[in-house]
Amino acid sequence: MCVRPEFAFFRGVVRALGALLAVLAIGLAGAPFEAGAASPQVAQPNRTFGVYVDPWNVDDWARQVGASPQLVAEFEAFSRNRVLDHHLREAERQGIRSLMFTWEPWKPVPTSLGAYQAYLPQPGYRNGDIARGAQDEYITRFAQSLAGFQGTVYLRYAHEMNGFWYPWAHGPRQYVQAWRHVVSIFRRAGAANVRFVWSPNPNLFQRRAEWARKLRRYWPGSRYVDAVGSTMINFGGRRDYRVARWAPRLRDLHRRYREPVMLTETNTAYRGRVRWLKDLRRMLRRTPWIRAVVWSQLTSRGKAQMKDAGRVDWDVQHDPPAAAVLRQIIRDGSS
Repeated sequence: MCVRPEFAFFRGVVRALGALLAVLAIGLAGAPFEAGAASPQVAQPNRTFGVYVDPWNVDDWARQVGASPQLVAEFEAFSRNRVLDHHLREAERQGIRSLMFTWEPWKPVPTSLGAYQAYLPQPGYRNGDIARGAQDEYITRFAQSLAGFQGTVYLRYAHEMNGFWYPWAHGPRQYVQAWRHVVSIFRRAGAANVRFVWSPNPNLFQRRAEWARKLRRYWPGSRYVDAVGSTMINFGGRRDYRVARWAPRLRDLHRRYREPVMLTETNTAYRGRVRWLKDLRRMLRRTPWIRAVVWSQLTSRGKAQMKDAGRVDWDVQHDPPAAAVLRQIIRDGSS
């Protein structure tokens, strides 16, 4: 059959576009939500699993649990006034291409002083101070340091702002101004590999409508947020919360703010831990929009203030039944 030249050209263009779209579809189907986290040739997990451990100890954690995290996380306070180049280089040496820092604008208050003392505003670190530029020099240095990391950094700035146990909870309007100011500094510093994680607390002690109404006041806007996080710690005892208690609030975060959702601190009390982790695994299978789970068994400030909670200082590295379920969660995300 004779084909006119213009139709032959058109048909060639259509075929080329079809091939390109097919390649893109294959890539997006398995790609994580963190852009640029690794080479396109490397198979990516559908859900990223992370753990709060420094890069020097991640191999020990992986060996004892029986599966490797794709992300490592740490806390960092403004008062330390340092950059994290050594941590970044060690992570690169270990082949880690995703990091998360919970970045706290304060000088940490000893838990022995109680929640009220921790809640008091700290001059120089207040939302208004940061918005006016009081920490610009430090923030710029920190941004330049993270910009040099060969991978993606999730910055969980001023988390759990909707609680009453951190000083940055004061003044939602100033909180938004401070958040936007910090993001603007990172953009000027060229830290295109940094993703900002807005991470409220689920506050299960509040009514759902009250929680949602208060939370909206802290929202910096979609132009300034790359992912929405949530703490998910079951403290046990009189605060024993089944996984199902979190599900409605996680759905609210996903539907209202329309950003990828991360479980930015995840842990459960020792009693009933295996059942709780199995329930978590089932929930994750039904919620593909939860794009990351970050496991944390660091000393909890919240636990220190609770006299009626269970035991959360157990270690999954030395608990084979719990480690077995956690391995399944990690492998589910990579399948």
